[in-house]
Amino acid sequence: MRTIQKLFLSTALAGSALVLVGCQTAEPYVSYPYEVTAQNARILKRLDVKDIAVDQVRVVKAMDLECAGSIIPIPGQEEFKTLNGAFSNYWRNALMADLNQAGILNQKNPKVKIYNLIDSVKIQAEPTFLAWRINMELFSSNGHSMKLDVVYNAPTDGLKNMQDGCRRVASTLNKAVKWSVLKAISDPRFEALVQPGLDFTPSMKAQSFQSLFLGEDEDDRWVDKAPKKPEN
Repeated sequence: MRTIQKLFLSTALAGSALVLVGCQTAEPYVSYPYEVTAQNARILKRLDVKDIAVDQVRVVKAMDLECAGSIIPIPGQEEFKTLNGAFSNYWRNALMADLNQAGILNQKNPKVKIYNLIDSVKIQAEPTFLAWRINMELFSSNGHSMKLDVVYNAPTDGLKNMQDGCRRVASTLNKAVKWSVLKAISDPRFEALVQPGLDFTPSMKAQSFQSLFLGEDEDDRWVDKAPKKPEN
């Protein structure tokens, strides 16, 4: 245990992630696409609802996923200007995939729309603790909302060094998002969110205290979209 503790050093980065530092040789990490599960589909089917759409998903705070000298990637991030946009898209597609698996997704003609304003996404890596933490608030077009603070713990058995811990954090991105979706849809409050209603549109322009100091342009601050392809 003493050897592992010497190899690990945890530090907080400007209101963002807790990361591992002190690594001499950085190496790339691997994260994986989202995969639907029968468990999530069963929970959604029990709600006895249909025609749900997933509208906007937005990460409010600037994300810093550096871990021991390398950045934890988000699958598909090359299509987006920021990690915020990539993670927002990843989470949105995850919920859509689970809704589709349950046979209740309807993006074209929904009876209700779900929004997610994710306040922060953080990683934590320590000698005996590896985790993702996702703080978010879901809104419904029927006027209901719910806040969640979700923590997913990655396994720590047999950790070898700092980079091994970071690799584990990166490889569990899909599991952390799956866990956050599971926590949302299994929460008793979620049933109220998916009842029919299209009269409410939440503001997705909320900003964190940190974002006041980022010096972003107004358009860049609120919009995280893939860059447009040049016209032929």
